[in-house]
Amino acid sequence: MDDSYKLIEEGRKDELWTKHCGFFSLSRKEFRDIQERLLLEQINLLSSCMVGRSLMGGKTPTSVEEFRETTPLTTSDDYAEILQEKKEDGLPEKPFVWARTSGHSSELGPKWVPYTKEMYDRLSDPGIAGMIMSSCSRPGEVKFERNEKFLLATAPPPYMSGLLARSLKKNLEVIFLPELDEGEKMAFGERLAAGFSLAMREGMDYFFGISVVLARMGEQFEHQSSSTTPSKELLNPAILWRLLKAVVISKIQKRNILPKDIWHLKGIVTSGTDTEIYKDRIEHFWGRKPLEGFACTEAGIMAMQAWNLKGMVFFPANAFLEFIPLDEYQKNKEDPTYQPVTLLYDQLTPGIYELVLTNFNGGILVRYRIGDFFEVVANEDKEIGSVLPQMRFYSRSDDIIDLGNFLRLTERGIWKTIEAAGISYVDWVALKQTSEAYPTLHLYIELTQLGKMPEEKVQEMVRQSFSARFSDYNDMKEILNIEPVSVTLLPDGSFDAYMKSKVEAGADLAHLKPPHMKPSEDILKTLGRVSNGITP
Repeated sequence: MDDSYKLIEEGRKDELWTKHCGFFSLSRKEFRDIQERLLLEQINLLSSCMVGRSLMGGKTPTSVEEFRETTPLTTSDDYAEILQEKKEDGLPEKPFVWARTSGHSSELGPKWVPYTKEMYDRLSDPGIAGMIMSSCSRPGEVKFERNEKFLLATAPPPYMSGLLARSLKKNLEVIFLPELDEGEKMAFGERLAAGFSLAMREGMDYFFGISVVLARMGEQFEHQSSSTTPSKELLNPAILWRLLKAVVISKIQKRNILPKDIWHLKGIVTSGTDTEIYKDRIEHFWGRKPLEGFACTEAGIMAMQAWNLKGMVFFPANAFLEFIPLDEYQKNKEDPTYQPVTLLYDQLTPGIYELVLTNFNGGILVRYRIGDFFEVVANEDKEIGSVLPQMRFYSRSDDIIDLGNFLRLTERGIWKTIEAAGISYVDWVALKQTSEAYPTLHLYIELTQLGKMPEEKVQEMVRQSFSARFSDYNDMKEILNIEPVSVTLLPDGSFDAYMKSKVEAGADLAHLKPPHMKPSEDILKTLGRVSNGITP
């Protein structure tokens, strides 16, 4: 198949559209046919290696149906030794690179995921689709040209976003500001500053990255534009012309200069579980609503919106897709020995589902539960000509709190961090909240009588503990210029009063204590009632 940049160079944009965006118009049968063909190829690779045979229970399924019936669902625990130690013996194919997960997904630290050469080369395929979709307004419209300029706002390799940037560079010949080899050696803030400086002279066409970072960049740009002092760099004719136009626009609209006054981006593609929160803010600063995609280290970009920015459609060639209906998930949660039933993508109807994936192209993950839930919001979208289920990201699984793709915190991880803080406490609960439009971890802690101290002191000790245990905490704090963790002290007797209310209500013993992770609003109200002298 021709490289994408050659299709652009030769003016074959209709072929470029078909290559990267044709999956939006697949029938449900066509989507399933692609999935099944690639899965059978993957089963052959898995059956020829020790690790694959072990994951498939020592059997070699001869059909997709047999694979789903005989191969158990897996979690990160099933791969812990392989992925943590980056063992290559017994894998389906030799890894070309190892990708690092963003944030801590287990107590052992970040996972490492092996990418074969084929997986790496195909990373950019849906990425290019995102660039095309983010800048078009109808089927077949391709505004993408060669040498488009991107602000380098991704993490460097071995993070998946850094590998994606390198794959884009190879397959599309885009220009990153600053260039990859140079920018990957810089700290994140330094990289952004260098990129903005280059973009002032050379322009900028597209942006892709985490939504919360793009929103924060817009805020900082607006704030700094009101206090910028003259410099020699401003004498550059290209920079001076951009600034003069921006000043005129901002004066007419009686506000500070915004990024959209400087650059007229063709498209914006963002990912991150909080994109819905930031899309209006991003449009305010950058002049375009972002096109939302879903990506994970385990399989790259997996789904994205079309130009109408409604539901996402899954990409058929990255991984075999299965979905656990919410009621099946709940049965399995109550009884871990219960094997939940899965549905295929073409079988979905409106509802909430947990995603299960199996890598293609020699990857190692088999019927893998990554802990993400999606909601089917429509059976089709006639506006974009798609008869495939239209999805939106719903949430992470119950026992993981995801902070803007920087930190993924487990119950045990938070618990150990509180313990390491050295405070004497009765119990705690934790939830994600949006503070000043950015995700933060909010801890509600009840101290023991012997451990009494001011709330500010407890918060300082807890933050220091997170800083010491999670490097990603410090990255998030630096990049977004926020405190990712806040603490509220609960009044004495909060947890005793809660359990008393549950006993009186006849609750089962297993449900007397509130869940540590993501307590409901009612639970928080119950825990806080004793502050007013009211016992539930």
